[in-house]
Amino acid sequence: MNELPGFISEALAKPVNYADAYARSVLALKEPLEIALRTNLLLDDDMNYNAAQSLSCKLVGKDEALAKAYEFDVRFYISSKSPLFAIYCFDRKWGMTDRGGVNHPIAQERLPKSVSASLDIAKNLLSERGFKEVEHRYFFLPAAGCVTQMDDLPANVFECLFAEIV
Repeated sequence: MNELPGFISEALAKPVNYADAYARSVLALKEPLEIALRTNLLLDDDMNYNAAQSLSCKLVGKDEALAKAYEFDVRFYISSKSPLFAIYCFDRKWGMTDRGGVNHPIAQERLPKSVSASLDIAKNLLSERGFKEVEHRYFFLPAAGCVTQMDDLPANVFECLFAEIV
């Protein structure tokens, strides 16, 4: 079992931040990410049952080895609890998801190289701006002491730091 790094454990204990300064900080990431990724991003600032806002895009292309076209939805979640981000990537065409459904996130090592390269560009930009990544391997681990807002059930790390509704 993966043990949670201290920076994640510390963030879990913090309250959700609904302040305007947080919202402006997420919006300020939109243009630099768009330039770096050479794509348009959509801001989702709805924090209903979410501790984060997200910036989303589609990454499309063709995997030469498998001779298949791909289309991935990518969301860059920015937590309001701490300067943390998570990349939530799921596919619409391949059906290569980890948990059997099209909206479940895929670990970066399972993605085509071109998609992974784009995610690395985004990670570097976010890291340079002081954000730490909460990696996919931590998403579904229990978040000690946290419950979901929706139904008061034990929350996992992703639900507590980013979003209950994806």
